[in-house]
Amino acid sequence: MESVSKQTVAPDYVLVADDGSGIGVQLVVCEWMKRFSYLRHVWQPDVAFRAARVRNLAALKTDADHLVFVDGDCLLPPTFIEKQRELIRPNTLVAGGRYLADSKQTERLLSAGVANGPALYSGAKFKSFSLGALRDLRPRNWRGVKTCNFAVMRRDFSNVGGFDESYVGWGREDTDLVVRLVNAGVTVRSGRFGACVYHLHHRVLDRSALRENERRLQKVMANSSITLPSKLTVVDL
Repeated sequence: MESVSKQTVAPDYVLVADDGSGIGVQLVVCEWMKRFSYLRHVWQPDVAFRAARVRNLAALKTDADHLVFVDGDCLLPPTFIEKQRELIRPNTLVAGGRYLADSKQTERLLSAGVANGPALYSGAKFKSFSLGALRDLRPRNWRGVKTCNFAVMRRDFSNVGGFDESYVGWGREDTDLVVRLVNAGVTVRSGRFGACVYHLHHRVLDRSALRENERRLQKVMANSSITLPSKLTVVDL
């Protein structure tokens, strides 16, 4: 939240999509909510890894036209929201960049408690260039999209039914969404050298569900239609 709070252009809302975290995380979010009226906490019970469902819940809790998804272990440079707003267009998704920190870099950063120092974003990936038409050279490049840094218009997100909540366990729910967006005519715009995040290192999550999720994704990729998700969220919070 510290890096979000220091944006040159403040977001209209910040939704913390919390997949079953404990009281410690909730207390931290509550402290930040005292400072920022635009912050909301969307929580669901820890039944399994259900990132798709909790992201859908968060999206349904805001009326914003422009949705930006970032992982909770990502730090945002001060111009991140400003650049995302410059890059987004209707029927276009923004595939932002990321700098992957290693374990030593992450440990040093967390020990120092510095989330937004200028030196943190001094690397080449954080340089900003207009790039012009080069950003739109690969309009169907779904492989270049990672939902740790990804933006889309709400209308386009809703038109394909959001994330498919039948993906339970780590993996491929993000690719599934992007493939369906591309099939629906949404083009991919590169956000690299414009909207990059600093992605902290973390342990590898349980990937026991990956094979089943891969199988589900292959079915979607074999179908060139939109293919609405098999499960849709009803707001019950």
